[in-house]
Amino acid sequence: MLEVRIKKKLGEFNLEVAFSMDREILSIVGPSGSGKSLTLQCISGLMKPDEGYINVHGQVLFDSAGKLDLPPQKRNIGYVFQNYALFPHLRVFDNVAFGISGQSRSAREKRVGDLLEKMRLTDFRERYPRQLSGGQQQRVALARALAPEPAVLLLDEPFSALDTQVRGQLEREILAIHRFYKGNIIFVSHNLEEAYRLSSQIAVYEGGRILQLGPKESLINAPVNRTVATLTGTRNLAEGVVEDIGGGRAAVRVTAWNERFSITLPSANSYRPEQRVTVGIRPEYIRIEEGPCENMLRATVVEAVDGVSTYTYRFRAVNGLAKEFHLEAEVSKLAAPFIPVGKSCCLQLPANRIFMIA
Repeated sequence: MLEVRIKKKLGEFNLEVAFSMDREILSIVGPSGSGKSLTLQCISGLMKPDEGYINVHGQVLFDSAGKLDLPPQKRNIGYVFQNYALFPHLRVFDNVAFGISGQSRSAREKRVGDLLEKMRLTDFRERYPRQLSGGQQQRVALARALAPEPAVLLLDEPFSALDTQVRGQLEREILAIHRFYKGNIIFVSHNLEEAYRLSSQIAVYEGGRILQLGPKESLINAPVNRTVATLTGTRNLAEGVVEDIGGGRAAVRVTAWNERFSITLPSANSYRPEQRVTVGIRPEYIRIEEGPCENMLRATVVEAVDGVSTYTYRFRAVNGLAKEFHLEAEVSKLAAPFIPVGKSCCLQLPANRIFMIA
């Protein structure tokens, strides 16, 4: 179990976050300057919080009340930076072995050898960092961080300097690591899709605070406010009024779209008739249908972009209020043919994919 409660002021910026996790991957996402990397620095001991408490598996690393602040080298925490931070004058083997220099030679040989094999680096053990690709260097950095068997592994945007193909390979490396590594992993990223693929829990940061933390499905399907919805990729948000509730659903009239929609309610809800709400749906959940269906919206294409595997559309609701556009959709090319600008079609907004924010 990792428990973190910290406060840190840097100039005009104030970080105040609290969370706990137990042998899982937690992703932290949010805009630049929101406190993601600062959180990792405080956990690792590279930065001292002004106030708070950090505990890993029963070992207290920091306690401002008890005036305890273990130095980084005594915290048993692995840290992987986005720029790799390898020692250029050391071979791959020696880079990985650097953090376990206190072990016997045979123990180091075995531990490093095992890690090089797991990270597919055995053939590169005698090379220097300059002789490796970016992806290989990052795998060396991961192996070095894992060598001391840390209780926590911190990954600070480790893939940001890599191309898409290499990023995909390293994502698989992280998931493979999680199968044999029994500690906690905190993964900082600007990329929500990357964070979603890798983690079970996601924390959304803004302005030094955690806006929402929970299972990744909850952040996508039940954001707590408009800011979280926007930061996690919901581009369709509109105001509405609850007209009726019953049978686990709410009937909501969306003002700008000028239509009434049925919305599946979460098991625990406090919505009531006549309540004003924000209604949202992600672009990829909107479907194009040929005939009448539940939650149908007649719309006209005002912008269409032909992508590799999807069409990206902006629609104006036929009966909606005067606006440039009302909805954006990402539609698979396998699901529907291309619709040119100016043409009208029927959109379906599935009841179980629309969410409400009070």
